[in-house]
Amino acid sequence: MGQSGRLDGMRGALDRFVDRLLGSRGTRWAGSVTDLLYEGETVRREVTVGDNRVVVTSHRLLAFTPTRGGENYHQVDVPNVADIRAGYDGEGHLLVQAAQAFLYGLVLLAVGVFVDFGAFVPTGAFENTGAAGRIGLGGVIELMQRLLGLVARLDDVARAVGALLVLFAVFVLAVYLLTRDRAVVVRVAGEADDVVVPASEDAVNAEAAVADLERALFDSDSGSESESAEPKAESARPGVDSAETGHGADDQGADTGFGDSTG
Repeated sequence: MGQSGRLDGMRGALDRFVDRLLGSRGTRWAGSVTDLLYEGETVRREVTVGDNRVVVTSHRLLAFTPTRGGENYHQVDVPNVADIRAGYDGEGHLLVQAAQAFLYGLVLLAVGVFVDFGAFVPTGAFENTGAAGRIGLGGVIELMQRLLGLVARLDDVARAVGALLVLFAVFVLAVYLLTRDRAVVVRVAGEADDVVVPASEDAVNAEAAVADLERALFDSDSGSESESAEPKAESARPGVDSAETGHGADDQGADTGFGDSTG
C-alpha cells in the first residue's frame, strides 16, 4: 500500500471518529422503495438497521446506507448474494498498517537486543591521528572515527525506533477499534467489495437483522409465500377441487341444480 493509501485510511478513520463525537448523520432518502421496483417486482421483507435499511425483493437486495461514506444506495441481484453475516464496519487499511508497524518494530527491537554492534566495530582504529594530521588527513580520519562511533551505537537506535513503531502500531489499532461499528455485511459473488450496512446504534441487533434477511433470501418457504398465493387460490376453485377429489361434472351439476330449485 502506498503512502497516499495509508493517509486516506487514517483520514477516513479520523473523519469517522469526529462524526461519532459530533453525532453527524447522513441525509436519509425520503422516497419510497416502490419507486425503485421493476415491473412485476415485489417486496419480500424490509429490515431496519439503525438509520439504515435493507430491502429484499423478489429480484434484488436493496441497501440504503446514508450513515456510511460513499454511495448511499446499493443493489445486488438475489442470485449474486453469496452470504450475509454480522460483522464490523471500519477502516480495514488500519489493521494492515498496524500489523506492518508492529512487525517492523519487533524486528528492530530484536536486532537492538540481541546484536551488539560495538563488539565487532573497530571504534579505536583511527585514534592515533598524529601522523595523519601532519600529512593533512586529520579531518578525514576524524570523520571516519565518528562514523564508526555511530555504527557502534546502531543497537541503541534500533531499540528506540522499534519501540516507537510498536507504540505507533498500538495507536493505529486503538483508532480502528474506537471507530469501527457493528454492521450487516453482504458478500457479493464475483465482487471484491462487500455491501456493508452499519449498525452504529447500540440498540441495533445486527444478528437479528441478519436472521431476518437470511429467511427472506435463502428460505424457500418464505420466498415462495407471495409467489404461491395465486396458485393456491386457483386450486381452491370448484373445478380444480373436483379434479383433485374425484368428483365429476355430474356432482357439480347436481349441486347447481339444487341451487336453482331452491331459488
